[in-house]
Amino acid sequence: MSKPLRLLQIEDSESDANMVLRLLIQAGFEVSSLRVEDAVGLRHALEDSTWDVIVADYHLPGFDAPGALRILQECGYDIPCIVVSGKMGEDTAVEMMKSGAHDYLTKNNLTRLVPAVERELAEAALRREARLAQAELRESEERLALAVNATQIGTFDFYPQTGKLIWSSFARQHFGVLTD
Repeated sequence: MSKPLRLLQIEDSESDANMVLRLLIQAGFEVSSLRVEDAVGLRHALEDSTWDVIVADYHLPGFDAPGALRILQECGYDIPCIVVSGKMGEDTAVEMMKSGAHDYLTKNNLTRLVPAVERELAEAALRREARLAQAELRESEERLALAVNATQIGTFDFYPQTGKLIWSSFARQHFGVLTD
């Protein structure tokens, strides 16, 4: 069974882009892909569609992976970005990771590409679930606050280990405790 994958490639070499595609297809992905070569193309691709993963060449004529990572951060997209390079030193790889890349690979050894894509897809799904859970929690807290204010129910929390008691203003009123 093939796994759908929306792949955005930032690559100036058609043969390198095709090599990445072949590896992903051989791994069982059903790839929908677009290749861009510059910042304008990247911005259009991000506006026009949603992407599961980005594979970015480290250096293209007039554009590079650090520029692509800045655009992703400016736009607020949480899309895993894997940087590939013909040759990349350890210092450059570390800088890419600090700049927001999720992984880095060399083009002459793409054996880690498929595991990196699978890992990043799973981690992106976990981040989406966490954001959704946070949004649901905020909404629930807002509904609770509205209900407490509308009914003027007093609430309190008591922590036996510390003896700490936290009172809401309504609870203080109900018990006749003056507020400061």
